[in-house]
Amino acid sequence: MTPQAVAARLRRSDVARHAEILDATLGELQEVGYDRMTMDAVAKRAGASKATLYRHWPNKAELVVAAIRQMRGDGEAVLPDTGRLREDLLALLKGTQPHSAEDQLCVMRGMVSACGSDAELATAFYEQVVETKRSAALEIIRRAQIRGEVSETSDTEFLVDAAPAMLIFRHLFTSQTVDEPYLTRLVDEVWLPLLTGSAADRP
Repeated sequence: MTPQAVAARLRRSDVARHAEILDATLGELQEVGYDRMTMDAVAKRAGASKATLYRHWPNKAELVVAAIRQMRGDGEAVLPDTGRLREDLLALLKGTQPHSAEDQLCVMRGMVSACGSDAELATAFYEQVVETKRSAALEIIRRAQIRGEVSETSDTEFLVDAAPAMLIFRHLFTSQTVDEPYLTRLVDEVWLPLLTGSAADRP
């Protein structure tokens, strides 16, 4: 086997190992919550050393946020560009969703709650999860403005937060899942009318 092939195999192994560690992190979050979760417990659950965790994630907050991004499929996300605002917004919200809606509800409810008492976690979560999605949504809306779907005078910086606000409320205060039908209604009945001034033209 060539050195290049060995290197490629090792990289694939690293990716798989990272995924195992992040899955173990999600498991701990679901079982004990953020406050009681420890790096030691994650390492034991993943069959890894604590040194391995700290080599890639400097603290618990960074590890948890990385796990959240994997859960949501953010790491593989590509900015949608279908040529239509509705389809782009739907694709952005739905993402790849590799974990079940129930798992996401459990984890995200705990995360939102923990962010209120942990400034380090709140900062990492906002910068790597919330702001990433927000910036993507603003770019999608900017493209729609160029196509004439959204008025150039619309206050997009204000309106872009409507959908995330409803998602956070649903995660934090209700027992209902964030499933595909909900996300579709969120786009068709809230986000699009606010941005365009009219309801969506549903297929």
